[in-house]
Amino acid sequence: MAKADMLSRLINTLTKAEKRYFRLYTALQQGNKDYVNLFNMMERLSFRSTAELKQAFQQQYAGCSYEVCSKYLYKVLLDCLLHLRMQRHPTATLTAGILKCDILFERSLHEDALKQLHKAQTTASANEKQLLQLWAQQQEMQLLQQMNFPGITEEDLSQKQAAIQQTMQTMQQVRQQTSLYETLRHHLLYRGSTRTVHQQNTIDALTAGMPPPVPHSATSLKVHLLFEAHYHLITSDYPAALQAFHKLHQLLDTHPELFEDTPADHLLIVEGILDSLRAGKHYEELFSFIDKVKRLNGDSVYFDILRQRLLFIYEAGAYIDSGNFSLALTLLQQYMPGIMKNILLMDISKQAEIYLHMTLIYLGNEDINNAHNSLEQVLQSNLYSTLPIYRTCRLVHLLIQYELGNYEYIRYETRAFRRHLQPDTKRSYLLERTVIKFLGNGEIPTVTAYRAALWKKINASFEKIKADKYERQQLKLFDFSAWIEAKLKRKSLSAVLQEKTRN
Repeated sequence: MAKADMLSRLINTLTKAEKRYFRLYTALQQGNKDYVNLFNMMERLSFRSTAELKQAFQQQYAGCSYEVCSKYLYKVLLDCLLHLRMQRHPTATLTAGILKCDILFERSLHEDALKQLHKAQTTASANEKQLLQLWAQQQEMQLLQQMNFPGITEEDLSQKQAAIQQTMQTMQQVRQQTSLYETLRHHLLYRGSTRTVHQQNTIDALTAGMPPPVPHSATSLKVHLLFEAHYHLITSDYPAALQAFHKLHQLLDTHPELFEDTPADHLLIVEGILDSLRAGKHYEELFSFIDKVKRLNGDSVYFDILRQRLLFIYEAGAYIDSGNFSLALTLLQQYMPGIMKNILLMDISKQAEIYLHMTLIYLGNEDINNAHNSLEQVLQSNLYSTLPIYRTCRLVHLLIQYELGNYEYIRYETRAFRRHLQPDTKRSYLLERTVIKFLGNGEIPTVTAYRAALWKKINASFEKIKADKYERQQLKLFDFSAWIEAKLKRKSLSAVLQEKTRN
């Protein structure tokens, strides 16, 4: 990303409190403040490109170097944000405390330096910040060595060395757990849920290597539960996943300090609960939990945009599942201005998910043009092609082409789509094969008896899909069987989904 683009994003993600602190900070500075003028311009006005911003700045402030001002503004903004974090963030405060010990020692304030290090070790141990605890312990040993171990017996020295070894051992165990969890989550993000026995065996091998939680360590328990929850998500065991996520939520209530460094983990747990509730069709509990999400408060634009995404995806998702597309459209109109403004702050999988839900809402409201335009945001970029959700997007794209009557295009695309389906077993990817086969037949004859017979045959395939743990999870985002049923029975998609919900 270009430096100018990074500066623009940095300014756009500042909170009101951060902007206020920047103005107070710069008000104390002496000398030229052209960088403040650049900040004011970027905050109040929008520019289509960096070149347009540069031209406007140089016209208004002749003689000022845009390059120098933009680089210095970027540096000052980061300094301000760091100052704020040092005041609010427990880990940053603890880190600063350890750094202060070096300053105290250099000025021969040995007693105070050691006192600060003992305090840092106690705080780090209580909050399970093992890395900072180890740093403070090593700093203490270094200071004591330079002071020739005053008042330290050999037994005291051995105890301090053993404490360092214990910290390192705990770190190693938690790191082993974390590595396995990272691998599992990467698998879920870029390969999706298990669809074959081979994929299941690969995941089970990871599970076999997962050590039990470290005794009396909330951090280790957190990682272990995250692994357990994501394992159940990958294997489509949503009731078990929901139990694990509820345990994590209870851990969050009792040990909030575990999530201070990683507020995104809090949202990850919330999303796991919402995802499991939606998959299990527990909509009443889902809407109750959504109300809790609405009350969550973060101290950054990033946290807020992720929270808005959760609210849109799962509230709209519940309406999509039940065929209430008019309410889903109202939600889209409510959330999209804020989400689209900061959508680039999210990773590509979250962006693709938003575009897919927009597409499904427009499809359900029979607004095919907007459905097509929304999905093109994903299909026209190679960024999304490695994601598991990309296959679902391509399948929905074929439905849209069918709605538009582009049957020849569908035949061409379905041939390309089949090449992407893994041919490891004939039963794999039955959902995709069933939908593609229906679409490949082109326009449906008007004969009612033919339509009824075709639906009976296709419905039998979908019954197999719903009974197969490797296949049914593909229906979580969208009920393709309802769309086909609507076409064959000449009903609206909304009517079919509402009827399924009632039944």
